Amino acid sequence: MHRVLGKITAQLTLLGALAAGGPSLAAQDAATVNSNHVTFFTEPNFQGESLKVEAGASVTNLERLLRANQQPWLGAISSVRLAGDARASVFSQSDQRGDRLEIMRDIPDLYAETRGSDGGNWDRAIVSLTVTGTRAATAPVAVGVNQPSTVPVATPPSPAPPPDTPRQVIVVQQPPPPSPRAPVIVAPPRPRIDRRTAEMIVDRAYREVLDRPADPEGLRRYRDRIMFEGWSQRQMIEQLQRSDEARAINPDVAIKRMYREILGRDPDANGLAHYRSKWRQGWTQGQIRADLLRSREGKGNQIREVITRAYRDILGRDPDPAGYANYERLMRERGYTERDIQRALMNGEEYRQRMRATK
Repeated sequence: MHRVLGKITAQLTLLGALAAGGPSLAAQDAATVNSNHVTFFTEPNFQGESLKVEAGASVTNLERLLRANQQPWLGAISSVRLAGDARASVFSQSDQRGDRLEIMRDIPDLYAETRGSDGGNWDRAIVSLTVTGTRAATAPVAVGVNQPSTVPVATPPSPAPPPDTPRQVIVVQQPPPPSPRAPVIVAPPRPRIDRRTAEMIVDRAYREVLDRPADPEGLRRYRDRIMFEGWSQRQMIEQLQRSDEARAINPDVAIKRMYREILGRDPDANGLAHYRSKWRQGWTQGQIRADLLRSREGKGNQIREVITRAYRDILGRDPDPAGYANYERLMRERGYTERDIQRALMNGEEYRQRMRATK
């Protein structure tokens, strides 16, 4: 049986003022949650969805705890706020293992907290946690349960235990309101995906998230899930983003590498901050790379590479300024490809003289 000491509640923190007509969420929580607690947020600066954990509570694996959107809390925490005398210990692996961070103060952005010796950080890297501090003497009231049926439901004992008796309660999380009934639509059968296509999807997802080809074990495992369980490429990408390998990637290092490969320079401060924010939003390395290639600077670099390569292949030299300007205009205005440039150069007098000289 999975058992949690203390109480944990989750709620959506509104970015603006609450609408009038009812008590606030904070007021409702105050009646049931110990004043000594820690609140974990999905966005920096204490924004987004929140997970409130009482002093004395412990979560061995955040993957078992679902948010309102039915996604796990694993890989979702970006800022932490303390209340009362509560303190938190967070870990990079389940069962309080791996890298450890002692939280003794409010942290508005876990991205700034260094994790391990490889230059990683704690943003969206918390897997298990423990909260310590003074626990309340009264037994909790289970407000609502949004957990698998294997989690035992705790009810207040009668009579109440003495203050020094440890409390055993469940994870308490208010489920989202039921959605209106919708007409049942029977989807057509999913078309069968052949092995070659499934392996291409797996390899593409690995390159998107981890910037490397799929290893044999990962290729086999995810190929079977796509072929026999109906997994999509999006599901694969989300699964890879939750992996230890993906969480160990230093975003700044990855972004700087892509800038150098595509634009031939290090990122400026604004560019680094922009793509760091996109990384937090769930962008893959492939998406950042494609965005850089679509930029005006990225297109300019591609054009320069294509024209230079064509000149070297056909004429054995770099393009002169007039020639470069001419083919840049043709690529931008008429859609010339590298093959078109090669044909044009081969029809020129310089190429014919070069061929005569080699005979």
